[in-house]
Amino acid sequence: MPAICHRHVEVDGLKVFVREAGDGDRPTIVLLPGYPSSTRAYVRLIDRLASSWHVVAIDYPGFGSSDPLPGEPTFERLAAVTGQVIDLLGIGDYAVYMFDFGSPVGFRIALEHDRRVHAVITQNGNAYVEGLGPDMQGLNGWWHDRTQDQDAVDWVVSLEGTRHQWLAGAKDPAHIDPEQALADQQVLDLPGRADYMKSLLWDYQTNIGRYPSWQAWLRERQPAVLAVWGRHDTFFVPAGAEAYRRDVPSAEVVLLDTGHFALEEAADEIAGHVHAVLAKTFA
Repeated sequence: MPAICHRHVEVDGLKVFVREAGDGDRPTIVLLPGYPSSTRAYVRLIDRLASSWHVVAIDYPGFGSSDPLPGEPTFERLAAVTGQVIDLLGIGDYAVYMFDFGSPVGFRIALEHDRRVHAVITQNGNAYVEGLGPDMQGLNGWWHDRTQDQDAVDWVVSLEGTRHQWLAGAKDPAHIDPEQALADQQVLDLPGRADYMKSLLWDYQTNIGRYPSWQAWLRERQPAVLAVWGRHDTFFVPAGAEAYRRDVPSAEVVLLDTGHFALEEAADEIAGHVHAVLAKTFA
């Protein structure tokens, strides 16, 4: 397995953490993580892809080892910084792997980078209303009135809530490394970081209004699409995976017997599907 290089890229005074592996002359796949995780969650996938592809994984500002944004964070701002990192790394054409928060970040970047994005691999990364599962629907009351359901939102950024993210829909909880949640919680427990994440959870509702523009981009561009989904996810349900076929009829949909953090239980299977779509895309 190629070594993983760890470094920071500076964007407007922010240090953004990047994991990179593989031959830079080969086609690139950019990995965008979910909430509340960092690119640490992608190490096993990087190991499985980097012998064949150039792999770049980016921690959003305020996630993992990246500096937080000053002021109120939004998905627009996360995407703007992440897109600049891709540019600063000299990445031209690429495939993008979107998980969870990676979908609203990644699709915003895709609309800007447009024809540079040749393939979309979405792993429980939603872009359709029908994909919103019960754990996402639970935020509706708070989104209608920010003064309501504060206890529920406080729980989301607690250690119990973080563990729930990792365990949601898992076939066997023993397959989920408990240190993943502990590492994420260390970041959430930094001064001001829980409120930072709550601001992003509040801003998540803006993504739903952007779904039509992302779907229009998919219809127009017809990139290669692989929707590989943990079918037992309680945040983003399988209907969200199937919906990609509505806009990209050639989309491959794979439903796996696992949950939200599907790579914990199905890294080999997911990597195999990713290899296949990259090989077809960059042949």
